[in-house]
Amino acid sequence: MPLETKSGDKREVEIVANRYDEDGKQVIQCNIRDNTERKRNEEALRASEERFRALFEVGPTAIYSCDASGVIQEFNHRAAELWGRTPAQGDTDERFCGSYKLFRPDGSFMPHDQCPMAEVISEKMSVARDMEVIIERPDGSRVTVVVNIRLLKNERGAITGAINCFYDITERKQAEERQRFLMDELAHRSGNLLAVIQSIVSRSLTGTRPLTEERQTLAGRLQALARTQSSLTGGGFGAPVAKIIRLEFEAFSNRVMAIGPDVTLNSRATQTFALLVHELATNAVKYGALSQPEKGQVDIRWSLEGAGKEARFKFQWQERDGPQVIPPTRQGFGSVLLEKVVAQDFGAEPKIRFAPEGVSYEIDAPLLAMTVHNPPVATQR
Repeated sequence: MPLETKSGDKREVEIVANRYDEDGKQVIQCNIRDNTERKRNEEALRASEERFRALFEVGPTAIYSCDASGVIQEFNHRAAELWGRTPAQGDTDERFCGSYKLFRPDGSFMPHDQCPMAEVISEKMSVARDMEVIIERPDGSRVTVVVNIRLLKNERGAITGAINCFYDITERKQAEERQRFLMDELAHRSGNLLAVIQSIVSRSLTGTRPLTEERQTLAGRLQALARTQSSLTGGGFGAPVAKIIRLEFEAFSNRVMAIGPDVTLNSRATQTFALLVHELATNAVKYGALSQPEKGQVDIRWSLEGAGKEARFKFQWQERDGPQVIPPTRQGFGSVLLEKVVAQDFGAEPKIRFAPEGVSYEIDAPLLAMTVHNPPVATQR
């Protein structure tokens, strides 16, 4: 009962009243026990348990406990979410972990009776700290988690179970894997880039033309290569065909018609294709359809044909209305690039014709050798 003292204090008391006979007289004895501290302790314990239950249920960390035999006793919503299933509490078939399957970081299968919880309860391990485990859910999806396990003991030191706190690090592992991939890709690109620069320099500075002309040629090729690298840096692992052509012909947009679907080339094909377009453009500006003011046209078309492994990438370059074409008398870097390098990198022999009415150039290559993916077709101009 609640009791208020003369001084106004609020107390919680327990009253026991007994009536009995004392030498023929009826006597009533009342005992009053002050339970205020006990009630306060019970309320504090209830509030503490409520806070713990709230943290247990709504916290971001997955938590579950097992008894001394490994049978799952309690688990929160996050644990069931990561397991992809809800185990039956207290079921002797649900031991050590509520997951469908477990795997080690190296991908090898881990039986439940060999998982970290089993190792800690059997005292093969005193504690598990930041151990990685891969959980496979019933739907086949997998998540990588970090587990931390502590033993639970009674006042006599006997093991009563263990508690496991674990959290999902799948996104972190994917980010680490992507970082490793990017570093490998960067190293690969750097090696390729240095080899291409070396080839461009050695082929451009041949000593067969005036030094000023050779320097201009070299500078133009290096600028084309720089534009390619900028496209690769901005686009990830490749660049769209339309973007490569647009960057090369920004100054001649009204005299160059480029039509074709969305196609993103892989990094190696992007590098070669950009240099190829630059060589064709340079020849058109110096000797071909773009060499005369307000006269001459370049038509560029590319397409995708077939599907799957048989799909092909076709590219056509056609110059019109320029001066009469005179076939080259020597083979320089441009010729080597347009014929041999393209054949090697694209897996197809290009066709080049120096017809009097205009230069034409064609590629018919396997799509898989050139692209990052095969996106939906949409015309680009």
